Amino acid sequence: MTSKAVLMKAFFTQFTSFATELTEMYPNDPDFSMFLNAIQIAKTANPAMVIRTVSANVAGFEDKIMAMDESFFMSHSFEKDYGEYVSDINVFGKLKQYIQDMSPTSKANVWKYIQNIMRLAQACA
Repeated sequence: MTSKAVLMKAFFTQFTSFATELTEMYPNDPDFSMFLNAIQIAKTANPAMVIRTVSANVAGFEDKIMAMDESFFMSHSFEKDYGEYVSDINVFGKLKQYIQDMSPTSKANVWKYIQNIMRLAQACA
């Protein structure tokens, strides 16, 4: 397995685990289970597109993501900037509804997932 294939596998493992945990945290929110399904379908259909999309969409926010700056969620309009991607894979916009009420431990876990997903997407792109 090439190093790029290993990185892609790690990317999808992290992204799937993140979506699964969000689905378990918010079982009454159908968007997270749709998000999980969308990741699994996209992984099969066009994994490189998913990685390119994530990499491009987080590129301007690396500093905020690495600093765990909540304004990344609260002050950014994901719908305005990424309208074409909002339907099934707008996990960041969706987290905007929940981030302020999460426990410190949950917030830290969310940030670690986002940081890992961002790094892996950049390494694969």
